[in-house]
Amino acid sequence: MLSNQLYDLSKWIVLIFLPALAVFIQGMGELYLWDSASRWVGVINLLTIFLGSLLQISSYHYHNDNSPKGWGLAI
Repeated sequence: MLSNQLYDLSKWIVLIFLPALAVFIQGMGELYLWDSASRWVGVINLLTIFLGSLLQISSYHYHNDNSPKGWGLAI
């Protein structure tokens, strides 16, 4: 279970920082002709999706019963 402060920081990193970093790297890669810029952008975007999914699972458990009983979503 994440504390509220850690959850808010994690959410900021996933929703604001990582996408902005991906755009920055993509732009710099195009300006300076970096060969692996698109590969790094892909890695950052995959990490963002992975962490966003984990945060959503944490949020789901918090809003439904405040005590996770496993790692999956009960649908």
